[in-house]
Amino acid sequence: MRVDVDPFGALSNWKEGDVDPCSWFGVLCSDDGRVVALNLKDLCLKGKLAPELGKLIRMKSLNLYNNSFSGIIPREIGELQKLEVLDLGHNDLDEPLPPELGSISSLEILVLRNDKFVRDTSPEIHKLNLISEIQVDEQQLSSSRKQVTRNVENAAIRRLLRAHEQAPNGKHLTWLILGSIGGASLLLVVFAMYFLCYRASKVVTVMPWRTGLSGQLQKAFVTGVPLLRRSELEVACEGFSNIVGSLSDCTLYKGTLSSGIEIAVTSTMVTLANDWLEQYEAHFRKKISSLSKINHKNFMNLLGYCEEEEPFTRMLVFEYAPNGTLFEHLHIKEAEQLDWAARLRIAMGIVYCLGYMHQLSPPVVLRNLNSSSIYLTEDYAAKISDLGFSDLKKEHESASDGLDQESIVYKFGIILLEIISGRLPFSQDDDLLVLWASGYLSGKRSLEDMVDPTLRSVREEVVSALCEVIRSCINPEPKERPTMTEVASQMRLITAMPPDEATPKLSPLWWAELEILYS
Repeated sequence: MRVDVDPFGALSNWKEGDVDPCSWFGVLCSDDGRVVALNLKDLCLKGKLAPELGKLIRMKSLNLYNNSFSGIIPREIGELQKLEVLDLGHNDLDEPLPPELGSISSLEILVLRNDKFVRDTSPEIHKLNLISEIQVDEQQLSSSRKQVTRNVENAAIRRLLRAHEQAPNGKHLTWLILGSIGGASLLLVVFAMYFLCYRASKVVTVMPWRTGLSGQLQKAFVTGVPLLRRSELEVACEGFSNIVGSLSDCTLYKGTLSSGIEIAVTSTMVTLANDWLEQYEAHFRKKISSLSKINHKNFMNLLGYCEEEEPFTRMLVFEYAPNGTLFEHLHIKEAEQLDWAARLRIAMGIVYCLGYMHQLSPPVVLRNLNSSSIYLTEDYAAKISDLGFSDLKKEHESASDGLDQESIVYKFGIILLEIISGRLPFSQDDDLLVLWASGYLSGKRSLEDMVDPTLRSVREEVVSALCEVIRSCINPEPKERPTMTEVASQMRLITAMPPDEATPKLSPLWWAELEILYS
């Protein structure tokens, strides 16, 4: 590949002179040193696909999902006769598909961006035994959902989950031709194929679901944002008695599925259909559409939604992060205190997620970003959340103007200042945190005295570098602030922490329930 833009520095250890690429980020090799998988998804890379990819003849999985690669798909990819997964979804590649892809008899999963490739697909590719062609139009958020779900479930997912029942020579090709919805369905396929392909030297059995979910909930793996039944959520949330919090406009419930998997459910406080204006409904659906585009390990990803008229119900279902909020761990004495390493990891998770959201096209802006909206996972990784229903007219509208992005940068600067100092964003004694810190940030007072006194082993040069980032983020001239992508790059240089170290080690997502058995 020819990468022109690497905003997060993910490929910083790719050295041209290296004889052995197996240590490179995103590269997986076999025991004999041959490249069998290349996983560079969600990195916002820009560049071209090089013909040299065809030389990686042992490649089984090529995953470039959610980048900005452009140009043609090189015909040399047709030489990858062991390729089983080809994921080019959400890039800017040109049509048509090269007919050479039709010669890859091993290909099982082909993920494209949308249906523009279908119009000019060559006859050679259609000769492959096609299970299902799925086209998802984000404008049809609910009207086509049931039909799409039924088609996908009957095709790709059942095949993956019951692969051990298939004859070894019964190869099929599943096309997932996605619009901009994306999400859990794609990740399930890639996750499952990771085990099926990368561990080819072992006998692998993928067991059926043991989550105890109903058929409707199981479809979440396919559509990404399923329409759920109130009755199911009521059982999961113990009759909606398991209230764990509330916002100004909604109630937050914790739900537990029969498998033990935990979910977060938010419900609007509007209880009458007459009080739910038509514009609220439009923006509610827009929020679902916007959240469905976010697929990041440091985000509390949307798992489903519920809308029923009797009783009136509007609910959103998210991943659950069990360790409370960043605000609680920084400012409430009874909460477990965070050491310096944990705080840096949390900050990096936040900045990588915000950088990712800035790179989406169009970008997604969270207006309610603060330490109370940052939840922590079991291993204290950051999960940015947007659980509420407030201000539906404005929340999650795509940011076409720079002011929204500049505001996010400013808010991140405040969160970073909060992480370092351990002080409240506002207090009666010190007023606004940014005003309290101005003397330290300007050099008039020692930075050492700005650091939370409960912290130990804090390197002064790291604090100094982070304060430079804060100064740039809270610059009073919005146009002079860096972008979130630039902030992420700066902080990676300071902390030397790549994205994978800032993500949760134990994923709460439902497809973690796939049981993989080895023999």
